[in-house]
Amino acid sequence: MKRYPRFTPAFLREMLLYPDVISMIRRISASVLVALTLSVLAVAAPASAANPPGTGKPNQSCQSLEPNTPGNAANSPGSPFNEPGINSINGGVGGQNYSPTSQYDVACFQVAHR
Repeated sequence: MKRYPRFTPAFLREMLLYPDVISMIRRISASVLVALTLSVLAVAAPASAANPPGTGKPNQSCQSLEPNTPGNAANSPGSPFNEPGINSINGGVGGQNYSPTSQYDVACFQVAHR
């Protein structure tokens, strides 16, 4: 084998004549392709989570999924885990505004549809 400066076109052409080099290039290419595919799938997985259809509340109770609430949250008047009619009459009103859909409602919907 002649001595060429590294990574010149002549050097690369001569290296491609050896089966070991071609095999190594194929293995590296396959490894890079697998790594890229897995990284794309890992990024896309959260985007494919179930979302409630339509607008408004997702009509999903966290109580049916997990009957135990964290700490004393079931008795706290501002807690989203204090649902109306279950732990208290009005539920967790959190500033007297319980009607907007919260992130907890959507999270419970997504957990229920796994």
